[in-house]
Amino acid sequence: MSGLVRAFALFSGASAVGSVTQVIKGKFTATVLGAEGVGIINQLTNLWSLFSTLDSLGFYNGLLRHLAPSWDAGDREAFRNHISANTFVLMASSFLFAVGGCYFCAELSDFLFSDDGARADLVCLIMLGIPVFVASQLYRAMLNATRSVSAVVRARIGADVLSVIVLIVLLYLFGLEGAVISYIGLHALFLGFTFFFVRRVLGQDVATPDISRFSFQEVRVNIGFGLNGLIAVSVGLLTTILISRWIISSFGADANGLFMMAIKVATVYLGGLSATAAGYYFPSLTKAATDEEMFKIMNETWLIYLYLLPPIIVILMSSGEWLMWLLFTSEFIPAAMLLLLILPGDLFRVSAETLGMALLARKNLLWSTGSYIVWAIAYIAIAAYLMPRYGLMGVAAAYFLSQMYHAAQHLVISRLVLGYVPARVNVLAALRALTLVAAAVLLVRLILGTMLHFVLSLLSVAVWAGLSCVDAEFRKGLRKLLVNTGILPRNSNDTSLPEI
Repeated sequence: MSGLVRAFALFSGASAVGSVTQVIKGKFTATVLGAEGVGIINQLTNLWSLFSTLDSLGFYNGLLRHLAPSWDAGDREAFRNHISANTFVLMASSFLFAVGGCYFCAELSDFLFSDDGARADLVCLIMLGIPVFVASQLYRAMLNATRSVSAVVRARIGADVLSVIVLIVLLYLFGLEGAVISYIGLHALFLGFTFFFVRRVLGQDVATPDISRFSFQEVRVNIGFGLNGLIAVSVGLLTTILISRWIISSFGADANGLFMMAIKVATVYLGGLSATAAGYYFPSLTKAATDEEMFKIMNETWLIYLYLLPPIIVILMSSGEWLMWLLFTSEFIPAAMLLLLILPGDLFRVSAETLGMALLARKNLLWSTGSYIVWAIAYIAIAAYLMPRYGLMGVAAAYFLSQMYHAAQHLVISRLVLGYVPARVNVLAALRALTLVAAAVLLVRLILGTMLHFVLSLLSVAVWAGLSCVDAEFRKGLRKLLVNTGILPRNSNDTSLPEI
């Protein structure tokens, strides 16, 4: 587990820096643009994410799967052949999608905002950044496939920090348009850093695509992964866009800003998990030689999440009003109540994604894609029923219920298709996590006074930690944490934390 823990620590460190930069950028954006501007920006970035996924043909996981074995085997020629062929195809695709997005910008604006094309210029502007993103992801794939974790982390940190300056300057100079340009600037910075590290770590020959190495066979092997990625991610983004459009048309862009900021709080603080999954967990699954080895990786990864997520979720929920005021403005405080449903939903979401990646690693693409489509249908259907009755809380409830179903669905599919059964320690950790989060929701919902339910939530975390100490892995991880933070000396013989 040590390699995974190290990767998680590095990616979480980058995520912590990213969280700080997101906080700063979110604060400036919310202050200058308000809830309405935030709602508009988030809908634009959702569209951009959809187009970026489509024009990258969903090849990212396929690139990881085919580049990693070549590099591990020391076959640089195979590595270069694969990345060169796919680079030329994906860059050509990205330029076509950027041009198409600008051509149909008025129609896309109406689709996003129901505004008869009033924001067409903003749509076209953000489409211009698609080729930049695709290029950055190609270099990121090379670094992740070679498990150059430190390089990916440094590239991410460098881009995040410098993008703060870019946003502040452009936001005050150009307002909403400046926010869009700064979003493109973030990916341009990441492209520059990843290109630099690929040249430095992997070599100049790998960093430069070679058209003479083009072979359709190198592209064809990623099509299966591409179709899965295209369908799964596109369905997720279309679902988000559709629900945001319903919110905008029913309650206004400011309401969408509140909902998306609640989602952003969860995304920012839990970002290290998805980074770890993409940068270390998935490549590790693809290299597993046997089912037993893969099941071990799945259990270890899921267990780490079940240990780390619950206290983070509880702290975020109990300090929700403070966070919304501190991170954004007082206008966003009503979004704190949405966290009581969105953050517990993310506990199920991360669990589902952890199990679902094993299906992808074993090329069970039909099951992987089909389960994601069913989740999206469930989310949309529940939101359509609850939103007219309960407003934004109804949408948040739909998110929670659909993610809970998604996790249960993946447990069943993993058992039937892969033969995976969670280890007993995972089941107990999951039950403790659910109990802690449910108790925190009740505390925040029923007890008046942010300080009081924050203190009680911290006490519930302490009780959860005490109960978790029955697990040897939890005690081992806790000892390492206490030693590394200087609370315990490295030669401590404290019997309350026995050696494992």
